[in-house]
Order: sequence, then C-alpha cells, then structure tokens
Amino acid sequence: MSGWDIDAPAVGTVMTTVGGYVQGDDGTGGLVGKITTFAGNVENAGAQAASGPISTALGEFVEEYAGKLQSMVLKSASAVGGCTEATMAYLDGDLEMAATAQEGAGRIDA
Repeated sequence: MSGWDIDAPAVGTVMTTVGGYVQGDDGTGGLVGKITTFAGNVENAGAQAASGPISTALGEFVEEYAGKLQSMVLKSASAVGGCTEATMAYLDGDLEMAATAQEGAGRIDA
C-alpha cells in the first residue's frame, strides 16, 4: 500500500469521463440513454413487425437482458464511486480505508 503514487487530478479526469460514458452530463445520457433508446427501439420493432411470434421473441429478449443492462450501469457507477472514494482516502492519508474502498469498487450491495 505505501508504494501507491496516485495522480489525483488525473483520476478525477478519468472518473468524470467514465461517469459521462455511464450517465451523461444529466444522468440520462451515456449508457443510461443508450439503454432507454434500445428499449424504445425494440418496442417499436415489435410493433412494426406486426407479428405475434416476433413481438413475443423481442419481449423475451428484453426480459432476459434488461436486468443485465441495468447491472452494467450499477456496476459502472459502483466502480466510479469506489475509485473516487479510494482516491479521497489516499489523499487524506488513510491507506487502509483506501484499500477497503478499492476492494469494494464494482460491487453492488443487494
């Protein structure tokens, strides 16, 4: 642990960039926005197909992957939060807390 040498401003830049990829500037862009657009596009495709079996298959597809897509957002947000928390602990000189935060990055509490 004592061998860490973190460039906090660079970490902040990376976390801001990653946060933008996940949620965009207002929380509705990035991956979150793509998931919303995806859901609308699949729904539209089902309606345009005008076919019961196709609509059913698309509905089952969305059912299967909706939770996984949401999990991607939650894990990404957890990773950004954990990294930020670990960096702040490092800056505060608490290497044990930094290590704990680093270990928890990417976990989702159920």
